[in-house]
Amino acid sequence: MKQPVSEVRERILDVARELFIKNGYKGTSVRDIAAASETNVAMVNYYFHSKYNLFEIIFEEAFNRLQKKIFSTLSSDLPFFELIETVIDSYYEMLMEYPQIPIFILNEINQNPERLSERMREKDPHGVFLQMSKRIKEEEKKGVIKETPPIDFLLNILSLCVFPFIFKNLGSNVAKVSQREYSEMIVNHKKYVIQFVINALKK
Repeated sequence: MKQPVSEVRERILDVARELFIKNGYKGTSVRDIAAASETNVAMVNYYFHSKYNLFEIIFEEAFNRLQKKIFSTLSSDLPFFELIETVIDSYYEMLMEYPQIPIFILNEINQNPERLSERMREKDPHGVFLQMSKRIKEEEKKGVIKETPPIDFLLNILSLCVFPFIFKNLGSNVAKVSQREYSEMIVNHKKYVIQFVINALKK
């Protein structure tokens, strides 16, 4: 019995997502995806044209979810330090689910910077910056936090959240721990990042 197009397409996408997370972008081939999804290379190429396009779809999926969560958090009336914790949680949640994205972005910076810039602009990063700037200024006026340049604050959060995932393969080798053990270390490290950021803001 012939399967619906949407069902086959979604199965390929689900399998590709799992393989990218498990083996990385470079460690996953179209043949791997075809075999694991019980299709063939021609079908994968028919639906997605290339491995790169497949990963781009997953990239968009992850960033759309993150964008929605971040905007929702910044628009809420959460107490400021709870808001910061939720923002950091959101980044870690996305990166734990899609750990290959930081490496993909680094590769894009080197190989397709214009295309990456265009894609990132579509995500309205300026909107996030304006929302966060507004909350920071409000909390400064209340005396809750010390004077904090919003751009420095956001860059610090991005750096602290993203680097452990970029460093994952090297870090697990240097520390002589398994990928699973390193992932557990990252979860514990998140608590430190949250406290570090909050302490840096307090007067």
